[in-house]
Amino acid sequence: MAMRYAVWWVRLIYAAWMVPAGLNHFIPLYPQPGGANPLSDGVFTALLDSGLFTLVKAVELVAGLMLLLGWRVPLALVMVLPVSFTVWYWDTELQGWWSVSAIFGWAILGCNTFLLYAYRRCYAPMWADHAEPRWPPALSEQREARG
Repeated sequence: MAMRYAVWWVRLIYAAWMVPAGLNHFIPLYPQPGGANPLSDGVFTALLDSGLFTLVKAVELVAGLMLLLGWRVPLALVMVLPVSFTVWYWDTELQGWWSVSAIFGWAILGCNTFLLYAYRRCYAPMWADHAEPRWPPALSEQREARG
């Protein structure tokens, strides 16, 4: 039972980071933090100039809402994993391993990893040795009903 509360708590904290961080790109809520050194600032600028930053923020916003609402949580966790890893890399390697920013990077990747582990049973079918192709159950039931 305690694990269930821990999962809910981490989901809430993770969503509380992702929703405002994603929304801030589309509706300015607070100043967007930049890089602390030329390398991290260059990566940030490249993301902005290429348009990928908009995609990253959209993924954060959508995945955060999915986690908050409890809708397709395993999908949201996989969807946001590349963003979490990139945030971790930017906050630790590019900003500095001993910077305050690194704490946030570890927290984001840690939340994602913890939640992926908590929902590990949802991913078990992906590791099947052989899966028979089949129609989704709803479609096959409709076909049998039309018969």
